Amino acid sequence: MTVDNIIKKIAKQQHTTPERIRKEMEKAMEEAKRSQDPAVQARWAAIPRKGTDVTLEEFLTYVAEIANGIS
Repeated sequence: MTVDNIIKKIAKQQHTTPERIRKEMEKAMEEAKRSQDPAVQARWAAIPRKGTDVTLEEFLTYVAEIANGIS
């Protein structure tokens, strides 16, 4: 299942749009990135990424891997 499909499924369950779900997820990520907690910052630094910033897709992939015991 792709990230877009997951977002669409969540949107349907929440009776809203995929765009709103994506925006809320990105907002939550931005808030977490601003944490001053060194442990939180270390966790963000550990997330694999292609660019300088973690994308929603990269973040969700990382979380899914942790949940499945891959990372």
